[in-house]
Parts: sequence; C-alpha cells; structure tokens
Amino acid sequence: MKNLKVYVIATVFVLVLLVGTGVLLTSGKAVGQSLFGKSFAEKELRNYVSSVMRQQLNGVSCQPVDTDSNGYVSCDYTTVAEPETTHSIECSAWGLDGFLNRGCKARAILPVR
Repeated sequence: MKNLKVYVIATVFVLVLLVGTGVLLTSGKAVGQSLFGKSFAEKELRNYVSSVMRQQLNGVSCQPVDTDSNGYVSCDYTTVAEPETTHSIECSAWGLDGFLNRGCKARAILPVR
C-alpha cells in the first residue's frame, strides 16, 4: 500500500512537470515569451554577433514577443567598433518555432507605398 502511494505521487509529479514544460514551450506568446522571450532572443543575438559577425557587442535590446508569428523577434544592437550606429536584426523567439529556427537573420524591409 505504501509503495502504491509513492508510485502515484511520483506519477503525478512527472505528469505535472511534463505538462508544465509543454505549456511553456507551446504557449509562446501567452506565457513563455513573456517570461523568457527577451533573454532568450538576446542570448541568440550575442551568440550570432560574436560567432558569425566576429564583433564585440556594446548594447543589445530585443522584443520579448513574436508579434508576427514568424518565429523571430526584432532586436537592435550596437558594437564596440560603431557605438553610435544601431543595427537591426531578427533573432529566434522563445517557443517551438524559435527552437527550430535558432540564430538570427537580417530583418526584412518592406517597400513603402
């Protein structure tokens, strides 16, 4: 009887842990991006600029929420070499799309009509 209680408690704990993790990963905008979106995107930006562009960052700022649902959030950054020039880029957002995308890409510029 005592082993059954331990088994039930352990099973419930594992289920709550799995459901909670799933909610954070898939809820994206509602919970996950609000809590972790900004720091996740800024980490992706730091990795991208240091490894791909081979530059040292001076400052970074990323949006926490993916408003257009493309898996990326808008970020701005400055480098030590050009501290007066702000560069714009899109970096992967927290959530399933962001985990599949990883990294950053040039921001799409739409023509003005």
